[in-house]
Amino acid sequence: MLGLAEAGFRSADARRHYLATYDDVRALSPRSDVTHDVPTEFGSFRVYQHGPDHGVPVVLIHGFFLTSAMWWAQVAGLTSDFTVYAVDMLGQPGAGVQSKSMRTPADSARSIDAVLAGLGLRGVHLVGHSYGGWLTTHMAARKPDRLSTVTLVDPAHTVARLSARFWRSLLVVMTRPRSTQAERAAAWITGNPSAGSPIDKLSGLFAAGFAAFVPPVHTPPLIFPSDRLLRSVRVPVQVLLAGNTVHDSGKALQRIRTTMPDWRYHLWSNASHSLPAEVPDEVNACIRRFAIEHGSHA
Repeated sequence: MLGLAEAGFRSADARRHYLATYDDVRALSPRSDVTHDVPTEFGSFRVYQHGPDHGVPVVLIHGFFLTSAMWWAQVAGLTSDFTVYAVDMLGQPGAGVQSKSMRTPADSARSIDAVLAGLGLRGVHLVGHSYGGWLTTHMAARKPDRLSTVTLVDPAHTVARLSARFWRSLLVVMTRPRSTQAERAAAWITGNPSAGSPIDKLSGLFAAGFAAFVPPVHTPPLIFPSDRLLRSVRVPVQVLLAGNTVHDSGKALQRIRTTMPDWRYHLWSNASHSLPAEVPDEVNACIRRFAIEHGSHA
């Protein structure tokens, strides 16, 4: 297991403590109908299925260290129309168990494709937030055969570079995760949520992951994708952007318009990087509309 105790956690106690916090945030989502542990060459992925087998599949890929727990509003809002699958990515805290490093974006794309294959899914509407949006982009470019559409929700370092303030904030959270400064940094990344709110709980889960889990060295580095890679995507893409976030959304819009003019986009000027939880009805409506427009209902 990569030489890591407790599947990447620093200790058995750290794992138990973290998973209690994870379960608390996951409890914001409706109870899953099926819980899958999907074996791949990189380890076992935990996937929560909401809805019946053979429904039109929406698969959710979370942001960095946010886990499948971040998608409570999408699970609640989309399961009436789709079968929703929320994935815990490997190399990060959560309920998956990694056995092999993912060194490159191609490795990550292969791992996600293996999860979809293990679940028997085709015609997938793949939705990724933040780092999950970066992963989803590479999946669409490298392993598109199982996909019908892609929705990138405020994707990190994908259509615009992450800001210097983001990198400074992440460094604080990674190196001093139990400090007051880390709490403030995590809160800024997640939009300075109100104390005790669901997004505040998610912010706490984000910081708790860095305290409980080993450094994230078993996932590919966040390399800014080239225009050529983005243009290579042949699956229909929409990008949902926040205006008050971890990158310059104006630059993101400019790049989309000039480099990928076929990509659809929406901007919420006053929303933060926690866009899926801040304006869930609108985000869900975009996912639903795009899936119905381009979807396979076989």
